[in-house]
Amino acid sequence: MPTKARWVNGILTFYDSTTHEQLGPQAPLVYCDDFVGAGNVVIPAAGAAESGMDWAKKIVGAGPPTVAGVADAANGIIECALTVDNQKQDAGLYHGDQRGFSLEQGLIFETRLKINVLPTLLAEAVFGLIGNWADGPDAITYSAFFTADGSGEIFCEVNDNATDASATSGVTATAAQTKIYRIDFTSVTDVRFYIDGVHVATGTTFAYAATGANAILQPYLGLYKSTGAGLGKIQVDYVRMWQKRS
Repeated sequence: MPTKARWVNGILTFYDSTTHEQLGPQAPLVYCDDFVGAGNVVIPAAGAAESGMDWAKKIVGAGPPTVAGVADAANGIIECALTVDNQKQDAGLYHGDQRGFSLEQGLIFETRLKINVLPTLLAEAVFGLIGNWADGPDAITYSAFFTADGSGEIFCEVNDNATDASATSGVTATAAQTKIYRIDFTSVTDVRFYIDGVHVATGTTFAYAATGANAILQPYLGLYKSTGAGLGKIQVDYVRMWQKRS
């Protein structure tokens, strides 16, 4: 059987070895968005009043870059895209700086996405968890995420405002591939990154030492470039997160 039950950090989870998805985690706090339905076609801008919407889009640049639902896409898809305009751009999907997920409570973040236009020039794709949004991923004080540039090589990064650790995953994604990316905070002294169920960047120990409010983050998925005419596009199928209550 491709689906198997397993216990991780005292939480029962079902794992599909065919798709590499974690299914139905029996955790006190479970968050899942498959981006299905009319409410996901238009994502409100950061700071806009929108009742009942978890997500906001962070748009930087007069191009402008875009963050929106893909019409009639099977399973529900949100697409983030840069434009060719020679300017700083950010096309980010996030919780509008409403941080609610605690790394200290064994958080696990998982997303299924495709980098369907590999970033060019100075552009990069970024997906994972951040503190408050800042101008560029490297300027974000607290974070743990995957990044990818034009080569398709996937990097893993953790920044707790004391140590900024980065290492290659050893995996190169193509524009045709949809992959499942997971970050596991079961142990904050040994944060683990997985791609399609495989533990990657195993030669690096990622530790997240910040605590309290600085360990409460939000999801962020998107693309950024500091300048230039670089392009890039990602399509996000789902975001799942689960953790203990305390």
